[in-house]
Amino acid sequence: MKTTLISTLMLFTIFVYAPDTVAQAYTSLYLPEGAVARLGKGDIKEVTYSPDGSLLAVASTLGIVWLYDADTGAEQGFLSGHTDSVESVSFSPDGSIIATGSRDDTLRLWDINTKTEIAKLTGHTGAIRSVSFGPDGRTLATGSEDTTVRLWDLNTKREIATLTGHDSVVRGVGFSPDGTILVSGSEDTTVRLWDVNTKKVIAKLVGHTSEVRSLSVSPDGTTLASGGNVEVRLWDINTRTEIATLTGHGSWVESVSFSPDGATLASGGGYTPSRSSDYTVRLWDIDTRTEFARFFGHTGRVYSVSFSPDGRTLASGGEDNTVRLWDANTPREKTIFLKHINAYRVSFSPDGATFACGGTDDTVWLWDINTKSEIAVFKGHTSSINSVCFSADGAMLASGAEGEVRLWDLDTRTEVATL
Repeated sequence: MKTTLISTLMLFTIFVYAPDTVAQAYTSLYLPEGAVARLGKGDIKEVTYSPDGSLLAVASTLGIVWLYDADTGAEQGFLSGHTDSVESVSFSPDGSIIATGSRDDTLRLWDINTKTEIAKLTGHTGAIRSVSFGPDGRTLATGSEDTTVRLWDLNTKREIATLTGHDSVVRGVGFSPDGTILVSGSEDTTVRLWDVNTKKVIAKLVGHTSEVRSLSVSPDGTTLASGGNVEVRLWDINTRTEIATLTGHGSWVESVSFSPDGATLASGGGYTPSRSSDYTVRLWDIDTRTEFARFFGHTGRVYSVSFSPDGRTLASGGEDNTVRLWDANTPREKTIFLKHINAYRVSFSPDGATFACGGTDDTVWLWDINTKSEIAVFKGHTSSINSVCFSADGAMLASGAEGEVRLWDLDTRTEVATL
């Protein structure tokens, strides 16, 4: 049992702030067998603004969506019910409903005011990788690892149609502003356009030589951006032809998003085994088709980029478990809005009352087992923590990183030696 618990905790993440009372319940939600609590909020899969710009929704690998005040960063609550990672999240046009797609193969609808589940929609036989509301707020599209695109009626809470044609995972879906065209991008290297009324394919866009990982439709509905390996391609939706190829990223383009005025495209980089990693966020001028800004800071794949409704702020989130806010006009980083830390090394105190963990942020964290709350943070290491261990009497804690061991006094919460 002890081995199961420790192995489980090593997979979860530690949140940089002390837990807020509004989210205390998440520590005991959907725990694996043998685990008694989780001390973290999961990896970030997608970040999106509410239509009025007041909220940020953050999809998590714990099967939970976290809601934050976009200005203050204060936690506003969470949506729980999925039993596996939430891969995608989307607000309805009026901001009253959130739709989430998960690796548990379900699509769920949530009331944003009560933060309760409205409906659980089933039909997909694989993880749902993308969700998107239609502009009328009554239609929803999903793309899945079962290779299908599905349309759903939000009034009846039923599936309208299953669109088949892709030969691999559907990574992105989106509607044209008038709701007549649905776009989808797949790991089969193609982008497809569908007539929403007839449910038929009206175009198959070919040009990518590897999987399409992200999609975005311009606000005026004339241009489609698709992210692939080291490139972003721009397509004319009316003529169904490629307009331009934007190059500069050194690896997969994991995410793309148009600004509200359509003048700028944001893209987030990733990792390709045959190439070097590229964890940058880039801004492109759509008229000149050139890169005009590059943001550094992420240390892992950037799974999501999203502009605020006023276009002044860009949010990005991803594999390094941070959500960063960038000033899209300056451009510069405004703040690291949230920070979720991977915990790789764990240890219990001899009396079992305290739990220590170290991770990729070069920090050692101390937690109270009974209250599930953070009680101390030890900083000083300059690389990932490889080991943590309590002394036999529980008075000292040792932490090891590359080339050094540090000793910490648990009464004074101070470092006493570096070996």
